[in-house]
Amino acid sequence: MNDDEWNHIIRSAKQGESGPWTCPECDEYTVESGQRFEQGRVVEHTLMCFACQAEVVAPA
Repeated sequence: MNDDEWNHIIRSAKQGESGPWTCPECDEYTVESGQRFEQGRVVEHTLMCFACQAEVVAPA
């Protein structure tokens, strides 16, 4: 797993960008983000590649 590339995608998602992004694992342009909410606030970002199923979960 390329942590630097995933960290860049996580920072982008936290700044409100919606993707898609290029997957650091398979180089497909298929990474999308999802968010988990609690009490109306984003508490977690999930980034998943729909091509290879690589996934990263990060706190908001």
